[in-house]
Amino acid sequence: MTVTKTGAGVPLYDHVAVYAAAKSRIDAAIARVLASGRLDWGEEVPAFEAELSDWVGAAHAVTVGSGTGAIKAALKALGVGPGDEVITVTNTDIAGSSAIRFVGADVVWVDIDPATRNIDVAQTEAAITPRTRAILPVDMYGHPADLHALRALADRHGLVIVEDACLALGAEIEGLKLGTIADVTCFSFAPTKHLGAFGSAGACVTEDAALAERLQMVSAYGQSRTRHTANFAGGGAGLFHETDGLNERMDEIQAAILRAKLPDLDASLAIRRAQAARYGQRLAGAGIDLPGEHGPVRHAWRNYVVELDDRDAVRAQLGDIGVGTNTPYAPPMHLQPVYADLGCRPGSFPQSERSCARLMGLPLGPHLDLEDIDRAADALLAVV
Repeated sequence: MTVTKTGAGVPLYDHVAVYAAAKSRIDAAIARVLASGRLDWGEEVPAFEAELSDWVGAAHAVTVGSGTGAIKAALKALGVGPGDEVITVTNTDIAGSSAIRFVGADVVWVDIDPATRNIDVAQTEAAITPRTRAILPVDMYGHPADLHALRALADRHGLVIVEDACLALGAEIEGLKLGTIADVTCFSFAPTKHLGAFGSAGACVTEDAALAERLQMVSAYGQSRTRHTANFAGGGAGLFHETDGLNERMDEIQAAILRAKLPDLDASLAIRRAQAARYGQRLAGAGIDLPGEHGPVRHAWRNYVVELDDRDAVRAQLGDIGVGTNTPYAPPMHLQPVYADLGCRPGSFPQSERSCARLMGLPLGPHLDLEDIDRAADALLAVV
């Protein structure tokens, strides 16, 4: 996988460089769709679904319009709705909490394990009530949640699991890629993710054939995909909506682009893992809290997120010398204005709040090489 760099500094991401690495295949994929005249309900979406499910090792993949759309479709397809509670975390983006409220359920936050920054299993169990219907763990920054423990907990209490793996495509537990433990595992193909579309895109994977069919229907106006395809081909029997549905389909161009980029995914993951290892070597002993792998897992390294005191001052100094940083998913959701009606205050989830106040993402990804990682690490060491 060869990437041509397009600028100075150490950027968080470089879309131009990533595009250039697969330009001929991407251009050909787009041209193929445009020449076909089938921008909806063509051959690219089902072909990508088959290739994705094979790569993940899951029985079924259903593509949607975004990672957020995947979570919405999953909750709706599983029958989660008004009167139900869904347990999740607050140190992530709004997708999960918003999707829970979108289907009419109540969001119940719990705190995190500070080592993995993933949902705390013991606190999850303590939060279960007669109204609990689902658990929504988030694989933060690419580190898998403790899914086997959560699966056992869910099975004991008759709950479903919707896994937000939008940051964790390619992560593994005990040698198996994520996608077969939760009832539905949700992925994002936003432009900066492991497998990035040229816009919004996502997918759900599941082992349940009937659930996959419901996911297809829910994400496409509540009508079967075969009927949509037949109608667009000019031979259909008209509309037949079986349930309320969403307009959360993946379009043909995005599917074609993702098919063109999928062959590079293993190489991209290897690059991320090598870069994370280099950061670990270079930053060890510097008084910075470094991420790692905890348990029989393999991290996908969507982000390399350290934690340190005086984070904002450090970020400002790094920015002055051209090293990109970010503060992914901070402040936490329970302190966002939209959720003020839930009555949470500072101190409600101390581990999440401490992490969000100290975290800082460093440059990582296939647009960089190990020399870039060394430069970013040296810059950080110079200012802490």
